[in-house]
Amino acid sequence: MKKAIVASVIVLTIAPLFAQKPSGEQLAETLQLEQYQRTKDLGNPAENERRRQAEWLQSDLIRKANKFALLWAQFSAQTNAGQTFDVKLAKKLEKAFSDLQNAKGWPGK
Repeated sequence: MKKAIVASVIVLTIAPLFAQKPSGEQLAETLQLEQYQRTKDLGNPAENERRRQAEWLQSDLIRKANKFALLWAQFSAQTNAGQTFDVKLAKKLEKAFSDLQNAKGWPGK
């Protein structure tokens, strides 16, 4: 009888641990919930279009900033390691910065 009580207590305390979801599943559910929250108000097409354009502009600015940051890291690592100046990489870096400055959403525009 005592063993049965101990076994049932162990089962009851361990069972909730297995019921918890892995962090990957929790993240997926969170992302699905956020997507649902964004798309549940489909009543106003003009507002939805404005929101999509704003999201696109934001993602475009982020993409250009990431490209510039990657080229900057590559340029500085190469310059520091080799004590040389790569003109082609500098031109790519200059173009990436120019694209970033010309992007909508850049401060000062």
